[in-house]
Amino acid sequence: MVELNRVSVMKTDKTLPIRKSYEFFLERHKTGIPFTLEEIQCATGWRRNTVRTYVTKKWDGFLTRNGGQYVVAQPLPYTEEEYVRLMSQKQALSRDPRKPDFPLETERLVAKAREAAVLALDIYNRPGTLFRTQGFIVMMVIAWTALFHAVFEKRGISYIYEKDGSPVVVDGDPKAWGIGDCMDRYFGSSNSPIRRNLDFIIGLRNKIEHRYVPAIDPHVGGECQALLMNFDDLLTSEFGDYYALRETMSVPLQTSTIRPQGQMEAMKRFQGKQYDEIKDYIDGFRAELPTEVYQDPRFSFRVYLVPRIGNHESSSDLAIEFLKYDPSNPEFLDVTRKIALIRDRRVEVLNRGKFRPSTVAQIVAKKIGRPFSIHNHTQAWKLFGVRKPGEDPAGCKTEYCQFDEPHSDYIYTQKWIDFLVLKLSDEQEYNRVVSFKW
Repeated sequence: MVELNRVSVMKTDKTLPIRKSYEFFLERHKTGIPFTLEEIQCATGWRRNTVRTYVTKKWDGFLTRNGGQYVVAQPLPYTEEEYVRLMSQKQALSRDPRKPDFPLETERLVAKAREAAVLALDIYNRPGTLFRTQGFIVMMVIAWTALFHAVFEKRGISYIYEKDGSPVVVDGDPKAWGIGDCMDRYFGSSNSPIRRNLDFIIGLRNKIEHRYVPAIDPHVGGECQALLMNFDDLLTSEFGDYYALRETMSVPLQTSTIRPQGQMEAMKRFQGKQYDEIKDYIDGFRAELPTEVYQDPRFSFRVYLVPRIGNHESSSDLAIEFLKYDPSNPEFLDVTRKIALIRDRRVEVLNRGKFRPSTVAQIVAKKIGRPFSIHNHTQAWKLFGVRKPGEDPAGCKTEYCQFDEPHSDYIYTQKWIDFLVLKLSDEQEYNRVVSFKW
């Protein structure tokens, strides 16, 4: 009885002849042996007219006729499931067989997520855009939220807010989870670099939505790149390579990295206070991260492109591809060795003996035995007049701080740390700094 039931199920599987034809073509391509339409009939059980129709309408991309016989001239360009969709009588499936078959609502959410990410990428890479990073972040938060909703929809998890057992309705529609609740459900108690990257970006998004945010492009490029790559990884792992963004990613071309002096001066005056506040947030968030998270490319993908002049055409240009690093893969060990062979013989270390604000805060706090945060550090340099707000190299007291032009950032000296430790060891001076308002 069990065997009869199994046969019955197989006979009712409408895709069985299709899968048999797929196996037939794979085997004939492997052996290179020509075949007739009658052989396909025998292998699948289809009628002759059905096979003739498929030859011209479905198989013309990989079959070649040779007299009265056929050969599979090239490897089948489809996986088995893609081939099944190609052979479907539904045009929505057969017209684009590589497109995965998901329920309509899941497909809509995936499309929304992907289009929002593509728009974010377009904003970021568009020449002349001043609201570059801000626009990218806002659109990517929308993209991530839609992607989480698509994952929950696919898994049959309700992502609608409820009150007293009934959906919460806003403007006539059920209210879907915000990104924070989506992250809590998806990541659980995990504190992964992907989660921390999203936490960082959401904090920036909140500042962007509720206040003016100055130009921050040079400071968060690594986090933005990681945000996009993490999105693409989750998108493809859940919904397949068909939806991958990788083909739309590229290294943007730049004509200059230096703004005209007049424009820079105007930006410094306009951005002063807002710039300091947003930098406090960025530096403070990074300072609180565990080292292994901060250094993980899933939190911040840091790439430095250094131009090198070649002696001939083949050595002048280099094609760059971003790959996910996997130390267990022997191929990456080979890549590492090859990269080591082209390193310069002389390696210069810039800004040796200088410190980032977060590092200054950590060292001072440890030495004085009291809390001393990034915000407190900002209070200190403002109270003691160590530098001017905004990006103004001329406003630095160089014995204590210096402006790092390539990164549009400030770095601090050991003398500044010693000065702070000396001052803040006194309780009265400490209270004066941490209570300072500007």
